[in-house]
Amino acid sequence: MVLQGHRPPNFAINLPPNMTLTQEDASVPIFEIDQTETYGRYLVSNPLEILLNLRALAKQRTIITLYLDDGSQFFLSSIVTVDEENGLIFLDASNQPALNQLAVNAQQATLSAILDRVKIQIRLPALNTSFIEGKLAFSSPLPSKLLRLQRREFFRLETPQAHPLRCKLAAKHQDEIIAFDLPLFDISGGGLSLIGNVEHAEKFALGELFKDCRLEIPGESVLSVNLRIQEILKSELPNGDHQLRLGCEFISLPGTRLTLIERYITRLERERKARETGLV
Repeated sequence: MVLQGHRPPNFAINLPPNMTLTQEDASVPIFEIDQTETYGRYLVSNPLEILLNLRALAKQRTIITLYLDDGSQFFLSSIVTVDEENGLIFLDASNQPALNQLAVNAQQATLSAILDRVKIQIRLPALNTSFIEGKLAFSSPLPSKLLRLQRREFFRLETPQAHPLRCKLAAKHQDEIIAFDLPLFDISGGGLSLIGNVEHAEKFALGELFKDCRLEIPGESVLSVNLRIQEILKSELPNGDHQLRLGCEFISLPGTRLTLIERYITRLERERKARETGLV
């Protein structure tokens, strides 16, 4: 199953202070791997360490979002194999011929995945078609760098699934405003992950900014937060069903609201540890 996405014409990007986006600024990157001033310390250039991460992604058959060029087109893939001898990486192709043609025509591809709760981004040059065991695949030279975005300053905690936190936001799709009330998968001081139906993937875009979202914090209040979409992933459930997961970053979150969120996270972690030790 493959998801594809189209960025709406009025998508928003979180820009540095005193900077506005104009028509001439179309090259402003929205991938963290391009933002070296902010995320340079997370870049990995050691070939052995890059291979270690690629092998892990291949071994776990991790679902990867494969973005073409600027990210306006994407589909889901995975690493089929890593050919160290010939210096190549092989990826699953889409089951849609039109997307495969777009992939071959693209100047570059950006791979994004979550490996052991750490965000991985890989930049590849133009893709070539190949065949693995008679199945269509893409090949590309091994990357010279890799982004391993592990923000230790933000402790991320899965939220209760029985009574999940919820977040309300409104998305504009084809000149129509659609309201969503989505449960959370996890939360940290830096952002959160939302769960939705895979059919809604096309209604969201990488880099899109949602203002004044309503985040319910049990025991605290309903907070107004700005969220930017950093990840659009499909995850597989134990029963074989699939769900959409939206990784979001808090934008311009006031300190008072961050304190409420961190207090809730601390309470959740305390309760979890108490259950594990049999105190409750």
